[in-house]
Amino acid sequence: MILDWLKNRKNKNEDVPTLFDANATLRVIGDRASGKTAYMASLAYWPNADSNSPVQDISPVNDDAQELINQARNILEQGLELPPTDLNASAEDVKDYLLSIAVKNQMSLTSAKAALFPKILKLTIGCKDYAGEFFADLVHKSKDAKLQSYLEDCREATGLMFLVDGTAPRKDMDYARGLDKFLGALDAVDGGGKMKRIALVVTKCEIEQLWVNRHDPRKIAEARFPQTCHKLAGWASLGSGTVEYFTTSAFGVLGREFPQPNSKKLTRDRQGTTSVIKDPKRWRPFGLVAPIYWLCTGDRYRELERG
Repeated sequence: MILDWLKNRKNKNEDVPTLFDANATLRVIGDRASGKTAYMASLAYWPNADSNSPVQDISPVNDDAQELINQARNILEQGLELPPTDLNASAEDVKDYLLSIAVKNQMSLTSAKAALFPKILKLTIGCKDYAGEFFADLVHKSKDAKLQSYLEDCREATGLMFLVDGTAPRKDMDYARGLDKFLGALDAVDGGGKMKRIALVVTKCEIEQLWVNRHDPRKIAEARFPQTCHKLAGWASLGSGTVEYFTTSAFGVLGREFPQPNSKKLTRDRQGTTSVIKDPKRWRPFGLVAPIYWLCTGDRYRELERG
């Protein structure tokens, strides 16, 4: 982190870096219908970008990431539902999305010594999107060879995004059980040697009762998923890593004074809500870059959590 570098540098005349690159290997984990692929497609496409946003640009780095953009344009933007992620793909065959995200440096925006800091940070991320069944099956099929391959791959990640469907609080115990198995298995293959960051990301926060509290993600997470949060807190207390909480919406809302979800509900049950975009012309996601920034740098960037 730049701030730590400034505090710790021994030579006060040391050259200031002109560019700050934060590279991260991330894994998106979560149960079925938690919104993982919609999250990634909306992030890659970044529709109707706000000129006042700290996010300057999001660019695909490889063909898999370009395919995400095509899915957003040809499926989501047409008001259609994305197909589920292929369960039969092995860890080696799962799509690996490489994205470059250019963000205004919050240090250069707020510091009196702005000239010391590069104005743009480049976050280069590699992110794999596994089928939700991988996570769900940890509870019942822990010896499955594909699951072991999945865990080995997650071990290589520098950060994990655990997505939970904000409209499915009744799945809290399911999430907690799966997370308990996942973290235990991850520590086993990792040998307890690597500190990791886990971002608990509450998705589908365009619905009214979540949108009004979107700026207090920990409150939402602990109110809706207390057992899941308890598991994460226990994991962090053992020194295995750090946890932060975030709220996101892949579709966003319509209107400011009386915001309404920019989504049409297709199904709603214990598993959560399945929706498509209501008004593609006003499609603007919320909060998607905030957890990635934290996973890359270890710092929260509050401007990325506004909207």
